[in-house]
Amino acid sequence: MQQKWSDRPPSEDAIDVLLNTSPAFLRAHGSLLAKALPPVSGFGIFLLYFYRNHFYPSFDLFQFSSLLLAAACIGFAIVGAVIIMMVLPGAALFHWFLNTKRVKEEIVYAMPYAEDARTKAVWQLVLLAYFAPFGVVGLGLVAALVLEPRLFTITALLWSVFVALGFGIALQIRFDLPRWSFLNYTWAAFIPLLIFVILLSTILRSSMPIVENLEGFWHYPILWAVPVIIAIMVSICSMAHFAGWNAALLFGLFFGLLVAGYSGLLTTVPEKAVKALGLGAYEAEMVMLDPAFCNTDLSELGIAEDCTLRNVHVVWSFGESIVLRPALNQPRQIQIPAVFVRSLVQKSGAGH
Repeated sequence: MQQKWSDRPPSEDAIDVLLNTSPAFLRAHGSLLAKALPPVSGFGIFLLYFYRNHFYPSFDLFQFSSLLLAAACIGFAIVGAVIIMMVLPGAALFHWFLNTKRVKEEIVYAMPYAEDARTKAVWQLVLLAYFAPFGVVGLGLVAALVLEPRLFTITALLWSVFVALGFGIALQIRFDLPRWSFLNYTWAAFIPLLIFVILLSTILRSSMPIVENLEGFWHYPILWAVPVIIAIMVSICSMAHFAGWNAALLFGLFFGLLVAGYSGLLTTVPEKAVKALGLGAYEAEMVMLDPAFCNTDLSELGIAEDCTLRNVHVVWSFGESIVLRPALNQPRQIQIPAVFVRSLVQKSGAGH
């Protein structure tokens, strides 16, 4: 006889299942992932760059495993930095303040016995310790960017101190913490708030090209909404530390990839990797060609009479040919055999 639904044991929560199975999965397949993921990720980065620029080099990329590994390292570093900045603020606040013996004992003692009152107190703790400080700091920085961008750095430093001090006092009063606990919170929260400032600045900088393409009506609403959304995500990652590092890293990975994708940071990884390796995606002040290549009139390609190209965007400069674009926003590209290129002069700061 088939068992009734009401008699079946309840299913585990999806997050609990993932937290319980991920350590075993990594132990079983970690070595394989460590070997396969970097070269595959590096190849994916290059392949996406080639697809966007409508060309493919004449050599096999897998012959240059060092390039694949280098591109993967750059990609992992960019995305990993966002994930780390999602997780670290909550880790610091939890281990430097909330989980210390005296503070932890007082917070546990201050929790009511009634379920509804306890839930309300927990959310007040999350609000005062995590979300409100992150959100207020973020909104203050956006105000500084709008009103006086030159004071951004000094605002980030001073505003973080005042916000940490204010919410430290609020926490001490609300949960009746030991004397001078507000100073401990100020010290413990200053570095996490600065990490949040760096994260927010990175996201705002990378998302600006996307926001500028929207109608002007949306610019300021998005600008003011970003710090609130990021504060919510960082607060959730911070709350996960009560369940342990595995939960915090899981939420950090999810929100880090989400933010990197929607802000444009993830989509620009191919260009940043290729530019960092000096293979392309930079501006050249001048490209000198062999006179044998200029034995006919090539002015329609932008090649001057002295057989040079000036102020061009170098798409690719490795292998049997180089790919140039007269301007970054122009679809037309010029592919020139490398044997005809005598020298290539990069603009200062354009490449690595």
